[in-house]
Order: sequence, then C-alpha cells, then structure tokens
Amino acid sequence: MSKHPSRAAAALGSAALVVASAVVGGAGPEPAKAAGPRRPTATEPRAVAGDKPPPPTVASTTIRCEKDSSGRTARLYDGPSASYLYDRRFSPGPTVPHEELRRHTPQGVAWWGDWNGKGDDLLLVSAHDQGDANGHLIGLDPREPGKVVGIVALGPTHAGALGLNGRWLFVDGPKNGSRHTVSSYRLDALRAELRAGGGSLDHDAQTTVYGASFLTADGRHLYAGRFNFHGYRDWMYRYTIQSNGKLTLDPKPGTNRGLRWETPASTQGVAKTGNRFLFSTSSGRDRRSNLYVTNAAETNLDRASPRCFRAPTMAQGIAVTPGGRVYLNFESGSYEFDGTSGRRAKNVIPGTHTARLGELTGIPGGTLRLGTLHSKKQQDFFGDDEIAVVVEGSKVGRTIDIEQGERKRIRKTVQFTGNARVRLYEKDDPDSDDYLGQHKLKPRRDGGILTFKRRGAHYRLSYTVR
Repeated sequence: MSKHPSRAAAALGSAALVVASAVVGGAGPEPAKAAGPRRPTATEPRAVAGDKPPPPTVASTTIRCEKDSSGRTARLYDGPSASYLYDRRFSPGPTVPHEELRRHTPQGVAWWGDWNGKGDDLLLVSAHDQGDANGHLIGLDPREPGKVVGIVALGPTHAGALGLNGRWLFVDGPKNGSRHTVSSYRLDALRAELRAGGGSLDHDAQTTVYGASFLTADGRHLYAGRFNFHGYRDWMYRYTIQSNGKLTLDPKPGTNRGLRWETPASTQGVAKTGNRFLFSTSSGRDRRSNLYVTNAAETNLDRASPRCFRAPTMAQGIAVTPGGRVYLNFESGSYEFDGTSGRRAKNVIPGTHTARLGELTGIPGGTLRLGTLHSKKQQDFFGDDEIAVVVEGSKVGRTIDIEQGERKRIRKTVQFTGNARVRLYEKDDPDSDDYLGQHKLKPRRDGGILTFKRRGAHYRLSYTVR
C-alpha cells in the first residue's frame, strides 16, 4: 500500500538485476549497488596485456538462474540440494585427498588426455596454502576416485586457475600490483615430475595480463579473465600462445584494442568447447554457485543466449574433456570451509563433480520481455497501488506506483532457464505484501496478456517470449 495519498510520479527503475550467484537461502542475486547492477563499458583498452578497462555500466537485461529444488538434503553431496537441474545432471567425481585438504584449498581444474603416452588420462587440480606460500598441482586418476598420481609444488602462487594445451600448462601466477600474471610450464617437465610421483616445478615464462582468476585453453589460444570483488560483471581476454610460452593479446578485428568477452559476476572458472563457454560463479561459503552456458561467438553477455542454473556453494574451476565430460571443482572441502577453521560452508564437497556436456548445453530457456502493466482495478482504496513484478523469485526493476485505469510501461527484459514464473505483489509496508497471482511461462515463442485477479485487484501485463 502506498505511503502517499497522492499518485507517485516516480519512473520505473532503469537497471535490471543481474544474477551471478544463486537466489534463495542466502544465495540471491549479488547485492544491488546504488546505481544498479552493472556491466563493463563498450570502451576497450589498447592491445596491451595488462591494460585495465574503464568502470562498468548498467546491464541491458536481467539474467535469472533456475533455482527450483526439493529444499531437502542432497542425495549425492553434503548439505541442501542446489537445484533439480544440477542434481539430475551431476554426480561425484575424483576427490582431493584429505591430507591435501588439511593444508591446501582446491582451485582450478584441467584435463590432460594421454598424459603419459600410455593412454592414461589425468585430472589436474590446483590448490593454494595459507598465505599463498606454496601452490600445489594434484594429479588425480579420473578412473579411480581417490587415487593420486602425484603432487607437484609450484612455489609462491595462489594457483587459482588452470589452462592446458598440447605443450603448456598455464597457472594463475603471483600478482603484479593491481595486475595479474599467467605462469607457463612445459608439459614435458610436469610429466617428468608426475612420473616420479611428485616434486617441484619452476615456470618457463610469465606474462602480465588484465586478469587470470579463471583460465581455459583452446588450441593456440588462452582465455583469461578477472574475478570482480564488487559483484559486477567483468572481462575475459583472448591471447595467442607463443612457442616460448609467452602470451600476446589478440586484437579485436579492425582495431588495436584487445578482443574480450563480458563475463558473469563472480566468475571463478571457464571452459570453452566448440561454440560454447561454460562459466562457474560463486561468492562465499553461504551463497550458492551458478553454472552458465553461453554462445562463445557473442562477446556481449546479454546477447549470448545465457542459460544458468544453481549449483552447490563454492564452485571453482571447470574443465571439459574431448569426450564430452565436464568436471566442476569445489573449494569447500578445504580446512578453510569444512568447519575446521571458521564457519562451515553450506555445501562441503571434497573435490569435483562430473556431468555429460550434452546435458548442460541442451537445457532450454528463453527471453521474456515485459511490456505494459494495466490497472483495471486497484487494490487500495486510498492512494496508489505499489506493484512489484517478480520473475523467478527476484523483483524486476523498482516498485511501480499506479492508480486505477492507468497504464505503465515496464520495458524490462529477463533471460531465463527452464520455465519463468511471473508474480505480482502489492506492497504493504510495514505489513506483508499482498500476493496477486502467478503465471508460469514455458521456453517457447509466445506472447499476449497475463491477467492477475486477486484480493479485489485486477491487473493485466503484456509480454512476449522468444
């Protein structure tokens, strides 16, 4: 109910809420900033590896991550279920040994096919210790959960991300002031250490880059991006891998600026497979993670047909095998987050989960455009109604002050995964809000009018789904 006796003239909010961590149970969208959630500007830095782009600007659409779950304890992992979509696709994968988790925190993950020339594959997991004094590479046998092939020490580094191609392993290196570095290691040298059961390794090359919080290699190219600590979207750049392991920034065609992709807020891991990117996002021990699948041909996240669903807390690196298997790594099994030191994470997972790639890239979704809200009959007798439009559990834009007979344009775009539930509420401060009804929209071409009749109110909301 409106606090003001006369019709409020405030316009609708200008910024949509970008979900980069899950929405329910401490997971929701990242806290909104005063100017609304943001994405980076279109202005790009010059083609220098460490350049920092200007501050972000407002995102043009809302991205809703599917979060429907049983609300019960998960069947295959610790803690409450993340979502139906996640639980039906992922199962436990190789685990990190307890002795390693007592002192190190898992981060990145990479797949090394036929690592020893004998047809054996390897799952590499990076981990940092307290103070980043000595990062580790842990070689896990994907066929025998719990079997460790070897552990290699990397020296002082956070070891927060991994990327691997036919000749080189790339690791998030020490920070260079406000800039990041990527350390390059020859696979031949790593192979020798692992065959010996473990050892230590020095990098062969190091490149200063804009961000190295998450990495993935695709042939002669390395993709490297930055985790944004302020809850905004950020950037991922593409580099060409030189014969000596150094990286050179690829220019955007027709410019001398770097080629980059907009990434979800709180991105922790990335994998590229064909024309798809997979992003894992997380932020803290209480908030759920999200898993995104996007069109790699589109550098603007809003236009990249993102599909997104909720995952357990503290997801980190993600890797895809040539055979179409996905591995998602978690840091929650570490001594830092398992209750040994500090509060326990919502989900404690001592290693990786795995799924088939086709079950992630084939999830349906759509783009919902909200048009005009028409008040056929308002609920309040005095003053205006204050209407909140809620899609998949989160309000879209600001509360709408509207009186009987009036029409207000919403003009908001929401990208959703699975189905989209649209609800209307009439705000009653300080009492609980009045629920005016719900409609469930499916991911198919559709359009028309949604009618909400409840508690004496009658509202009509125009929409399209593409």
